[in-house]
Amino acid sequence: MKLKLTYLFLIIIAILVGHYLGNACLNVSEPALRWLGKSLIFDIGPATLGLSALKLTVELNVSINFLQIFFIALAVAIAPKVSDMIK
Repeated sequence: MKLKLTYLFLIIIAILVGHYLGNACLNVSEPALRWLGKSLIFDIGPATLGLSALKLTVELNVSINFLQIFFIALAVAIAPKVSDMIK
């Protein structure tokens, strides 16, 4: 259970840190760093279910940048070692 919680915690931290650092890299004038902030966007448009008393609209937007992918891979790699260090 400790290992699963460590994976979850480290992946959440990796997503958040990668998001903010990726956005910071977009404003850098150096082109070698700017690509780290480029985002891959997956968009599923709105789907609407309309009933007489209820209207439900669902839309999914996912954006992930290259730093997030790198940090997630790093988090998955180091999670067992971090879990072993936790008492």
